[in-house]
Amino acid sequence: MIETVEQSPSSFHLKNRGIIYRCEKFEYERTLRVTIPDIPPSEFEDLENGEPKFGIADGGHTFEVIQQTVGRMNELSEREGWKEPYVRVHFLAGEALDIGELEQVVEALNTSSQVQQFTLDEYQNRFDELKEALQRGAFDIGLIAFRENEEKEWDVREIIQRMACFLKDRWKSVQPASMYRSKGKALDMFTTEGNEFRKLYDVVVDVIALPEFIQSEFSRGDSVKGRRFGKLRAVRTLKKPHARPGTAYTTDHEMDLAASLPIRRRVPRAVGTQGRQILLEAGYKEVFKVAAEELYRALLNKSRTAKAVNSLGTDTEYWTQAANIILRAKDDVLSKPAKSA
Repeated sequence: MIETVEQSPSSFHLKNRGIIYRCEKFEYERTLRVTIPDIPPSEFEDLENGEPKFGIADGGHTFEVIQQTVGRMNELSEREGWKEPYVRVHFLAGEALDIGELEQVVEALNTSSQVQQFTLDEYQNRFDELKEALQRGAFDIGLIAFRENEEKEWDVREIIQRMACFLKDRWKSVQPASMYRSKGKALDMFTTEGNEFRKLYDVVVDVIALPEFIQSEFSRGDSVKGRRFGKLRAVRTLKKPHARPGTAYTTDHEMDLAASLPIRRRVPRAVGTQGRQILLEAGYKEVFKVAAEELYRALLNKSRTAKAVNSLGTDTEYWTQAANIILRAKDDVLSKPAKSA
């Protein structure tokens, strides 16, 4: 939720199920007036659990995010293009002791309480091969949430989204911008076109960590040293250096996936046709260093004209431009004489 507030505030009310608030009554005449009865503590013993059921019945986490956002309002409002987010609030009104099965009412209203598809996939063992591939690459799968309501550093849908951009046969004539728009679509492809994903298993750890590599290179690399990277709309300056668990790439900035995903799509594929050895040794890191300056300029120009940060991830022109830059850099790298052992 914090990520949505920072990066896509205008869609917060669409992605969040909101707050359900229990009150005795409410009225609206230009001003919303909510009434909560004043029940003496001496009467609490007559109520279920010894306390009245008024206030937030569902959405406590959302309310905490609202409080944090209000506390950071000055900081957030200074960001270019940032708008104040909104949240839906359902008011349940009724007599103080007469509401009945409140939890059932909340559950009936909470249409987003259905079990998420990726949780069902986990129960059906559909991620087992992916887990094995990650472990072979020395990635700690304990960092990954394979079910909803797990607080982990990674979400399996994010990993699949990143992999989906590299399905060679899938994206011959179009750019995979739809994968940025929807992790759900990527998950559907994973469950229906698993063989294409299996082709990436030997390099899966390198593939999923590429945004962190790109972010680190732009933040600390020599190619764009001295540039005001932290001033780009798609970039946030961190209070202290950070390396995402599971990766070895330290950064002073956080780069939105909308900016890094179009860049990273071509990086490993550009030099990966001869196998993992070239990918790791010759490969994408050297190609990126050659392409970094031009990629940075492309990102800078697109950031200036984009209506919102999210639009970078759906801009097929940006995807194509980044791909062409990296392919030219790949040709430069492969045209150089091989280094002697």
